Amino acid sequence: MTPLRSFSVFGAVVALSLAASPPLLAQMLGAPVLQNAFTNSGFTVGVDYGSGNRQQSYGGAVAWSPATGIFQLDAGIAYLHSRNASGTATYGARLMVPVLTRTSAFGVSPFVGMGGANFSGINDWQIPLGIAAGYRRALGANGRGISAYVSPFYSWARVRQDQQTLTHGLFRVSIGVDAAVSQSVGVTLGYETGAKAGEGQPGATGGIFGLGVSYALNHGKQAEKARAPRPNARPDSTSKPDSTS
Repeated sequence: MTPLRSFSVFGAVVALSLAASPPLLAQMLGAPVLQNAFTNSGFTVGVDYGSGNRQQSYGGAVAWSPATGIFQLDAGIAYLHSRNASGTATYGARLMVPVLTRTSAFGVSPFVGMGGANFSGINDWQIPLGIAAGYRRALGANGRGISAYVSPFYSWARVRQDQQTLTHGLFRVSIGVDAAVSQSVGVTLGYETGAKAGEGQPGATGGIFGLGVSYALNHGKQAEKARAPRPNARPDSTSKPDSTS
């Protein structure tokens, strides 16, 4: 049996307010695991393209984070094409939780995801667990900015075909760059590499390239809500304006 090569996604998304915000991510098969360390309040939608060893994916995803930015949840669906078999749908979701303040230029966020597909009778699932570290910088005062990040993770893959189940784990790493062209529109470019699955093992067998475009819905409204003072809150003379959203 030649198991289906497992991927994770991603798609890519950026939206920011004076500093680069995180990409929209989902856990679909067929694209790299690109995970930034920053959240983006409200809803963000995006389209993405992934390309690896004899496989390509074309999909879309949606992300949501509360105004407080304490976590971000992403979900998506894509069309997965392989040179060795007919295409199929792939789907997944991912959760990330920032552990540093939203106003910091540096971010750290653990994440976990799950994605799967049924490809020509092969049930393929993948669960990545990792941590993202990123840096963001504003470019002027018009909503443009850039963010770079690295995401090491452990990927557990499970493939089932003809009553036979195989599992395998790999240590992988992704690097990515998010560029915001406005407060609502962004572009993401990234690459995943690391350990490769051997013959007859489930998991990634090579590097995976990813490209995506995103749009943040009601970004300004969500950012305003995030900065709004709480009722009866005492003024704090040491507070600094929150330039991120």
